[in-house]
Amino acid sequence: MTLPKSFEDYTLQLMGAERFTRLCQALDTPSPVSIRFNPFKTTNEERQSMTFPGHEGERIKQTDKVSWCNEGHYLESRPAFTLDPLLHAGVYYVQEASSMFIDHVIREYVTEPVKMLDLCAAPGGKTTAVRAALPEGSMLFCNEPVKLRANILSENMQKFGHPEVIVTNNYPRDYARSGLRFDVILADVPCSGEGMFRKDEDAVRLWSPQNVEKCRDLQREIIETIWPCLNAGGILIYSTCTYNAKEDEENIAWIADNLGADVLKVPVEDGWNITGPLVGNNPVCRFLPGYTMGEGLFMAVLRKRGEQEEAKENKVREARQRKKEKGKQDHQQPTTAYQQWLKEPVNFHWVADRLVAMPQQWDAYYLQATKYLHILHAGITIGTAKGKDLVPDESLALSTALSTEAFPRWEADYHEALQYLHREAVVLPAEMPKGYVLVTYQGHPLGFVKNLGSRANNLYPKEWKIKITL
Repeated sequence: MTLPKSFEDYTLQLMGAERFTRLCQALDTPSPVSIRFNPFKTTNEERQSMTFPGHEGERIKQTDKVSWCNEGHYLESRPAFTLDPLLHAGVYYVQEASSMFIDHVIREYVTEPVKMLDLCAAPGGKTTAVRAALPEGSMLFCNEPVKLRANILSENMQKFGHPEVIVTNNYPRDYARSGLRFDVILADVPCSGEGMFRKDEDAVRLWSPQNVEKCRDLQREIIETIWPCLNAGGILIYSTCTYNAKEDEENIAWIADNLGADVLKVPVEDGWNITGPLVGNNPVCRFLPGYTMGEGLFMAVLRKRGEQEEAKENKVREARQRKKEKGKQDHQQPTTAYQQWLKEPVNFHWVADRLVAMPQQWDAYYLQATKYLHILHAGITIGTAKGKDLVPDESLALSTALSTEAFPRWEADYHEALQYLHREAVVLPAEMPKGYVLVTYQGHPLGFVKNLGSRANNLYPKEWKIKITL
């Protein structure tokens, strides 16, 4: 790999000769392939035995587990992921191994239910890992300011299927104005992308010292803007996929000194080969190709200083707001006839012609968010009104909250499942009842069809359909 001369000069000085040489050697080797299973949709037995579609009928096997993430596994080669129905069912997520470290960090520092914000979340790799690691009863807001990327985030979170999620398309300043407060904020900030050199040729081509400086300034602006949304005593998780100290160690020192935070040490095992700080003494974590089996990643954990009384006042204020919203929502509730489609009680809301269900304990937060934020997805989208009918939504099909008794099911084989995901016509058995039918593959829901008897209408979302073929 040919690297920019100015990058080589700076990084050699930063890392020293041995680390830099090992990094360059690793960048000339293929990237490891890894996936992370969805614990809400798989069992340990399924994970251990699962293989993945390759080419010409071959099956690709798992090799080692990712040391810092229990659901993470390396694969012996890269499968044809797009042609695996289980990927589209949200059974697993394709994610490079270093980024799975967020699972370890969350489990280390978040031990009771929280309200969390993933600020720069697209496409959803760290977000789905966070949702899997958070204690039961937590709510996760995930946000992406770029509309196209936000739509991808929304799709991936719906496939993941957890109902205690809200996806937004906003800037940090919108959150700052909303009055929403969080116990944990993950800021995987936009960066110069040096850690992606092996996977993305554009990252090498677009790199420049000027862009590094620009990214450093933008990162500080993002953190400073969102800082008031973090409760006193709350946790900020800062990460980049870059190597330079300007966007990494120097920014951590700036946050601690200028905004008021303590940098927390994340316990790691020696065998993980995670590098500590290259500049200064703050306890940070660096993943370097050549040492760790993954791409470049930098991560640090900070606790916001401040009196605990401030956090208590915020909780009291939020409790008043929830009570206020609860008083408003009774007359907004539509029919609850669709409650039988779900495992747990929810509150229903009409958003234009869509029926949305929110877990009851988070309903007031959702209503507050609707006033200030552009929400792309929240809780479970039950369906869309069409005349007197309600057409069940893909979000409902993929949700872990879907009742197993809600709809008749049709188990598709591999080729039938791909036909469905290509949004082609599928042929149901003659004995299948008319009406809405849930399509499954290996027991995992893919979406709905409407059985008319003579034919079945494929209801898979047009914008999600896969376009490549066998």
